[in-house]
Amino acid sequence: MTALLPDDLVLTRRRWSVRASRRALLCAVAMGLLLMALCVTALMVGEYVVTPEALVRTLLGDPPARLDGFFVLGRRLPRALVAIVVGICLAVAGAVFQTLTHNPLASPDVIGISSGASVGAVTVFLVWGGSIDQAALGAIVGAVVMAGVIMLLTARSGLHGVQLVLTGVALSAIAMAVVDYVLTQVFVASATTAQTWLVGSLQGRGWSDLLPAAATLVVLVPIIATTAPAVRMMPLGDQLATALGVRLTRARWVLLSCATLLVAIAVATAGPVSFVALVAPHIARLLCGRTSLIVAGLTGAVLLLASDLLALYAFPAPIPVGAVTITLGGGFFLWLLFREGARRD
Repeated sequence: MTALLPDDLVLTRRRWSVRASRRALLCAVAMGLLLMALCVTALMVGEYVVTPEALVRTLLGDPPARLDGFFVLGRRLPRALVAIVVGICLAVAGAVFQTLTHNPLASPDVIGISSGASVGAVTVFLVWGGSIDQAALGAIVGAVVMAGVIMLLTARSGLHGVQLVLTGVALSAIAMAVVDYVLTQVFVASATTAQTWLVGSLQGRGWSDLLPAAATLVVLVPIIATTAPAVRMMPLGDQLATALGVRLTRARWVLLSCATLLVAIAVATAGPVSFVALVAPHIARLLCGRTSLIVAGLTGAVLLLASDLLALYAFPAPIPVGAVTITLGGGFFLWLLFREGARRD
């Protein structure tokens, strides 16, 4: 059993207990409030402005005008909720990969899982002539296959160290080379549609896109939470953790499977949105001083929803949200590398 820290709170009730950090709880509340503010903003702003009174009445089922109901309930609310769910999926998956491998660079878009999903989607959409919905299924299959290949190639060294990242980078490069080749062999219109999806976009996302992603998140996050005791034991080393009765092999397989499925459904819903899975866990650790899946998930939701607002309204014409996350995430990651280098010096 790991020692309690001065910041810890322990809630007990008969046969179960929950340990939480005061700082993490405060961060979660702050992130939740920020997310609510961004969501309200997303519902109100745009070419058609919705007043606060009209927004409240529309959400209560009594829109003062038909356009209020159309824009709030038909277009803006499902898009905002999709951004929130996809952001949570990516951030939680990134936190799981980084914790599982003890490597701060081990995010789905770095180690190749997102690229595998891209290959699956492009193959279904451009090679086999499937629809966008069928391409989403191809993305899920591609992500799962890529995760399996990574597991096979790192079976000897394990899911840690530089070898995992280098293997993922190599596989990602191969996967994107396949995608680029396919794009050069199809009609320009189809290639343009595929390229927009490959950047990551929430354009046209609605209630039908939200339900599968939300259902997957609701099912997988509690499964990940049940492995929390094993995760806390991992830093002690395999031998000591096993001696304490922790089934590390089983925990790793459960975490890897759940994280892969979260990435797969996120990519299937919004395309391979970059850097959210990599950056959100780092921001959460900076805020909390430790790894917190709740804070990481809320941070991912805030990042993606804020990026979508910027993509819609900060430029002369709307751009894919992935272009914004690449810019913001890349800038943050460069700052993080500079900060770590200055600290070592």
